[in-house]
Amino acid sequence: MKLSSKVQKEVNDWWRIHGDTSYKPDWGKIKLSVANTREHNLRVCEICITLLEMGLPFATEARLKTGVRPDIIAPTHVLPIIEVLWSETNEDFLEKKSEKYHPDLFGKWILHSAKHEYNPRLIM
Repeated sequence: MKLSSKVQKEVNDWWRIHGDTSYKPDWGKIKLSVANTREHNLRVCEICITLLEMGLPFATEARLKTGVRPDIIAPTHVLPIIEVLWSETNEDFLEKKSEKYHPDLFGKWILHSAKHEYNPRLIM
């Protein structure tokens, strides 16, 4: 994915602030985990294809400074973190995983349920 210099700077700045710099993310590539369900992984792919079509840079399974690995990070998107939920609810995420995020990122996420039919508007 070719980015303008302005967008590339935004991505680099975001990563320097929030990313674990010992792990370089593969921007524009989809990484899947065997620990996730098929439905979860398929939804990650659908969302990433939408981001790709929109020209938005993204990375999957990228490790942040706090050690958390969001399903998808999209630094220039309206909210930079997208978590795909399959077996957990929004409340489960808020109770168990949200505290792992840096305070600057708290609430800057889209919680997307993979149990419903995919609609790109749900990540906007």
